[in-house]
Amino acid sequence: YLLQDKVSKQWYQRRVRGDISLCFFAMSEIQRFNPDSLVTKSPYHIPGYGGYIPQRKYMIGGTFSKTTHEILTDAKLGSGNFVLQKIEPVKEKIPREKSYLIPGYTGYIPKGEHWFALPYVTACSYAKGDHRDAMSHQAAERTRMAVERGKAVPMTPFRRSTEPYVSKRPSRSTSTGLDYHISGYTGFLPMSRNKISMGYPSMTKQAIADYREKEREEAAMKNLPFQLERSTRKPEISRIVYPKTSGMVPHYTGHIPGEKFKYGDTFGISTNAALKTMYAASATE
Repeated sequence: YLLQDKVSKQWYQRRVRGDISLCFFAMSEIQRFNPDSLVTKSPYHIPGYGGYIPQRKYMIGGTFSKTTHEILTDAKLGSGNFVLQKIEPVKEKIPREKSYLIPGYTGYIPKGEHWFALPYVTACSYAKGDHRDAMSHQAAERTRMAVERGKAVPMTPFRRSTEPYVSKRPSRSTSTGLDYHISGYTGFLPMSRNKISMGYPSMTKQAIADYREKEREEAAMKNLPFQLERSTRKPEISRIVYPKTSGMVPHYTGHIPGEKFKYGDTFGISTNAALKTMYAASATE
């Protein structure tokens, strides 16, 4: 800027004097614009890079490219590597298994989801080899576990049979010998569903009493002789489905025996004729 101001002043003075040739000489002394000054020097990350950048959140006021350039070139801030993970060249893998699958096969291919951007037969060959390696590794692990299981010391029980469990909590019994539960108990209470409008201890006491009474009745009936009898009389149907003197009402959607063979009549007439035929056939039987 100082150079431009100095040259502009000289150009104005010489223009006033009328020295045009010196004026053009002064204009040639102006420094030309360098377009490379707008381009960030390498190395730097382009905007959109999603990897980790050390100390990035503490540096503000600069563009993403210039900030990353300062971090990558400063030995105190960065590690000197463009990315933190070491980049190794990918070695070309030769398929060890030969695949006989043709393109268009839609069945499941083990390990096939890990191979892409390859011809179908090549991807299947790689997947088949990976599956074979996984199965071999599983077999080796089973063998190792079997060997370790054989070396393990067998555990012997301290007692042959367990003793019956006796609760250390005393039973909450009343003078009549019936238990109850306090409010907050969430266990199952038999025969307590129909007990309403009662306090919880009273309700549980009544439910347990009814349950024990039912147990005593079942125990008394357990040794009584019984005889199973079945009725041979056919049950009477009180509700008539098909009327005998008329047809069915229109929009009836149930089954009418023989009605599908009737044509050219109204619904009531055709169903009446079908029902008469049905009752006549059942009367002859």
